[in-house]
This record gives sequence, structure tokens and C-alpha cells, in this order.
Amino acid sequence: MAGMRTMLIAIAALALLFGCTGSSVPQEKYDALAASCEKAKTDAAGALAGEKNRADLAEARLATCNSNSMSLEQLLAAKEQENELLSADAAVLAKARVKTDMILQYELAEEYYLDAFGPGRLPNTAKMERMDAQVALLDDSGLAAAWNSVKDCQGITGCGTAKAKMAPYIGNQTQKLALDAAAIVGAAE
Repeated sequence: MAGMRTMLIAIAALALLFGCTGSSVPQEKYDALAASCEKAKTDAAGALAGEKNRADLAEARLATCNSNSMSLEQLLAAKEQENELLSADAAVLAKARVKTDMILQYELAEEYYLDAFGPGRLPNTAKMERMDAQVALLDDSGLAAAWNSVKDCQGITGCGTAKAKMAPYIGNQTQKLALDAAAIVGAAE
């Protein structure tokens, strides 16, 4: 492009120079200059066409890139929406897991209780302390009252009544927690 400008300036300068001096240019020089100008014009047109082709190609690539970018943005938006739904589901499941973890703790309390007071079992200090720790962990006043009734029972009838209430209480709490967990999951659907 710069070569073409230089040539045009040279042609203009020659025309000005010959025009000002009043002398004429011989036909051979004029024809050579005209041929040179025609070649420069053809070269410039070819260079311009090449640049236009490159610009068109770049524009096509940009359009493809923009289209891909829009597709990726739509995909990203869909994934973000999916993540929001999964996060909501995860929160619900976390609430339900708290209930199911408590069920496991009550089942462990029942296991400890039956290990100490089940058929053919005899309580000892280690078993009693283990049950005390589990009752404290659960922090359930009803369970604590039932457990204290078993620990502090007097006589065969009193102990039999206290022991008969312990396992059903744990079973009721476990069932209640299972229903709570199911309600949490059911409410989310």
C-alpha cells in the first residue's frame, strides 16, 4: 500500500514537473509510465482483493466465535440452573441426613441397652457408662427419664416396668425421626 502511494506521488510529481516546464513527454516514456501505472493499479487491486478476502475470513471466524460464545453462555446458564436445583436438593438431603443420623444414634442406644439389659445379659459398669454417654449424646429428656428409671429402679416389678418402657421409647423416637426425614424429602418434591 505504501509502495502504491509512493508511485502515485512520483507520477504526480512528474506530471507537475513536465507540466510546469512546458516540455512534452515523449510517447515511449508516456507509454512506459502508463504501463507502469496500469501494473501498479492491477497490483493494488489484487492486494486490495486479498485484504478483503482476509477481512471476510476474519469476519466469518468472528461470527463463528460469537455463535460459539452464545452457545457456551446458554450452556453455562443451563448448568448454573442445574447446579441451583442440585444445591437445593443437597440442602434438603442434608436436613434429612440429620434425622437419619439421629436414627442411627437411637439404634446404637438400643443396642447398648440390650447389651446391658437384654435377655441373658447382665449390666456392668462399662455397659452402664456406655449407655449413659449415649443418652447424654442424644440429649433427649424422655430417653434420659426412661434410662434413669431403669438405672434407679427398685424391686422386680418396678424394674420390670422401667425396662419395658425403654425399648419402645427408643423405637417410637426412631419411627418419628424416620417420618420426619420422609416428610422433609417429600416436601421438596
